[in-house]
Amino acid sequence: MRDTIGGYPYEAKKIGGKTVLKFFHKGENVKHPDAVKITLELTPADIKKISKL
Repeated sequence: MRDTIGGYPYEAKKIGGKTVLKFFHKGENVKHPDAVKITLELTPADIKKISKL
């Protein structure tokens, strides 16, 4: 089972200097549970901006 953020399952990987977050559909009976809903590629500067919120 994947970890969740805001109720959405996600996977995180470091690729080069970026952090890549892939979010998947939430729910238990999803037709395609491994289909990515959104992908975010965050640089260290992006993470710094988010951490200030």
